[in-house]
Amino acid sequence: MKKIRRAAGLLLAVMLLAVCAGGAALGAGSRDLPKSGRTVRVGYPVQKGITDVDEDGEYTGYTYEYLEEVAQYTGWDYEFVQVPGGQNESLLTLLEMLSGGGIDLLGGMIYTEQMGELYDYASHSYGVGETVLQTSLDNSEDVVINAQIPQTFRVAVVSGASRSIQALEDYFAINMTTPEYVYCDSDAEQLRALEEGRADMLLNSSMNYLEGVRTVARFNSKPFYFITTKGADGGLMEELNAAIMSIEQTDPYFTTRLLEKYFGPAEEKLTLSQAERAYVESAGALRVGILTEQPPYQYREDGALRGVSVDLLDYVAEQTGLQFELVACDTPEELSNLAGSGGVDLVASMPYDYDLARQRGLSMTRPYLSAQYVIITGEKDGGAAGQGRRLAQTTFAEWDGKGWEAEEILRYATTSECIRAVLDGEADFTYVDTYTAQYYINSPEYWSLKMIPLGDQDRSVSFGVVKPGSRELLSILNKAVLTIPEADMQGIVNQNLLRRQPATLAELIRQNPLGVVLTVGSVAGIIIAVLVFFLWQRAKMNRKNALELEKHFRVYALVNEYFFEYDYRTGIMVVSSPPKDGGDGPELIESDLNAETETPEGEERRARFRAIVASGESGTREAFFNCVDGRDHWLRFALETVFDGDAPAYTLGKINIIDEEMREKEALLERAQMDSLTNLYNAGTFRHLVCEDLAGLAAGEHGGLLLIDVDHFKAINDTYGHMRGDEALGQVAGLLRGSFRAEDIVGRPGGDEFAVYMRAVKDERSLADKCGDLCRRLRGLSPEDGMHLTISIGAVLAGQGDGYEEIYALADRALYTAKEQGRNGFSVAERAAGNET
Repeated sequence: MKKIRRAAGLLLAVMLLAVCAGGAALGAGSRDLPKSGRTVRVGYPVQKGITDVDEDGEYTGYTYEYLEEVAQYTGWDYEFVQVPGGQNESLLTLLEMLSGGGIDLLGGMIYTEQMGELYDYASHSYGVGETVLQTSLDNSEDVVINAQIPQTFRVAVVSGASRSIQALEDYFAINMTTPEYVYCDSDAEQLRALEEGRADMLLNSSMNYLEGVRTVARFNSKPFYFITTKGADGGLMEELNAAIMSIEQTDPYFTTRLLEKYFGPAEEKLTLSQAERAYVESAGALRVGILTEQPPYQYREDGALRGVSVDLLDYVAEQTGLQFELVACDTPEELSNLAGSGGVDLVASMPYDYDLARQRGLSMTRPYLSAQYVIITGEKDGGAAGQGRRLAQTTFAEWDGKGWEAEEILRYATTSECIRAVLDGEADFTYVDTYTAQYYINSPEYWSLKMIPLGDQDRSVSFGVVKPGSRELLSILNKAVLTIPEADMQGIVNQNLLRRQPATLAELIRQNPLGVVLTVGSVAGIIIAVLVFFLWQRAKMNRKNALELEKHFRVYALVNEYFFEYDYRTGIMVVSSPPKDGGDGPELIESDLNAETETPEGEERRARFRAIVASGESGTREAFFNCVDGRDHWLRFALETVFDGDAPAYTLGKINIIDEEMREKEALLERAQMDSLTNLYNAGTFRHLVCEDLAGLAAGEHGGLLLIDVDHFKAINDTYGHMRGDEALGQVAGLLRGSFRAEDIVGRPGGDEFAVYMRAVKDERSLADKCGDLCRRLRGLSPEDGMHLTISIGAVLAGQGDGYEEIYALADRALYTAKEQGRNGFSVAERAAGNET
């Protein structure tokens, strides 16, 4: 207990949040979960956003929700234990209870060597917190930390937060910045210091959400963990580690969504800097080129210019104070000529394409709308996959339709003329995006046309600023685009897609008699087929359900996507699958989500699927499933729940396969972790992975850290040039990758320095043998031009309880020793004797 008391001073350093307002009531609560044979007693200090209790007395927060997800894999029940007293007092009490076995688990702990001696840490973290600098959301000053210019900032800090202040000192030292501290007793006082102008920014944690501030800098990332009683978990920690790994592998973005849910800003707010406000005041009316024949983005109707882009410009003007003067252009060529001659300042709607923007002399904003490319055709079979057919294309086409070949290309001035050519039979098909296709096909005149998706080909739309444009203008437009609420943006789209009113039956017959007959016949045939199918499948289905299905099916037949409807009363889910090639209508698949499956694996998949579809919530969800084609796919669910009173009655929704999008995200994450020259781990990722392994070392287990410098690398650069120097570094990197096991961690912190962490090293002799072998293999490299490469290595054997900084310092001293001994060799730090050999 004395050790725990001595650790009391570490509490503010190891817990994620500072003291929350209000005390915690004495008692313990439990949740009704499936019985599993293990009830885990969890310490529950009330902390805002972490382990919280809402106004109805229900548990909530980041750690609480993560534990509930863990329970899905372990089957645990929880007993959440609260104790009286303030924040520090309750945390100390719970730590003592954990040490004595009074509770089993406590979350939100950052690893320190002192705490590691008292408690067992999970092998894997369940989140990462950062130290952040924040300024007032309403502050129009441009707060920019520039490492090239000496600066001084007044920073509001909480008295006693020594570790955070030290991290700030280190960050400012790197960036040539001097802090002037404004000491405060709480985060509320920090906010007052900002409001009263006594501080330029405040020091905070990314896990502590404060109203009315924005982040200007992030640093000092720290993973946090669950801890349990030292040496007495009875298998609990093993189950917890397995569950955390399953969560991360199944849904890599789960923790990101939790962070956004509990610590992200409640709403985005558009705030302009002083420079941007000055630009707005002096800019005057900006001339915006608008095409008259590119619906729904921009078009002329009843003599006025309308469209998604025009409505979005109205929104930008209202939010920012900018003024716009619309300039009508009948063709893309006319608009391009105006932009090139300085006749307009902006282009209202242009494809988000870097090459195209460069050709047209434009700078692009962030995209404000994105839609899939589709083929518009009048042929039942889609024109035999478009091969050898007549393609209608504008004379100023922005995309060549890669993947679809045409025997003959017919040129037209506008997209409207291209679609009309397909309708009249002059051409067999044309390319447009989904929104453009829906705009036309919503009109009865075009009901005979068909849409065929073009796989992964998407069209994103942005504003174009004519070069040389204003940096402030581009920044203002980007802020407006990125902060517009999704509901407002969708409202703008819908009011332009649905603007056209259906024509009368007489008008439809007069304009397109054959098309009307075919459409009516097709719809009638689909309705009859659906009625026959459902009468056969469910003889007792009442008339109301049949009529509802008929209404929905009319919509499904027009849209080439997966739609579904779930009935809470029966547990039946009906999915509308897009028509197969040559099919006249969508396929309906009916499934009872409450029925039992033949295998436990199938039951688990169905339970996960049912948890999303039957959640009773509206919104968007993403999950990884094994689908009916036998393959695993990432799916995005768009859900809308219909209530009968307070009870959910139906869930309607749409399902999209987003494999490519997720692969792109994973590729971006991987690139962010790697050094661009050598494709080894960069410094931050290397450190993070090594810290994770060190935290999981058990008694008697060892790892080995090697710091490697290329000898006299500056001379190589001076003699052979930097390009040959980079090639030499690439050769060293290749040798390192081939010299270590797949589970070892190989990185390049920077310059000519490399680092390797070997897992499961037997002893110092094995480590030394590996160092010697590596030096010999490096000498065997024979670059061209007579270049000769050697390396110096400093190594250290790590064991349970070692921290990254400690072993790094030892390896660094050993490297220095190797260089003093003449380089082209190695030195292993002698831990027991306190020197190197």
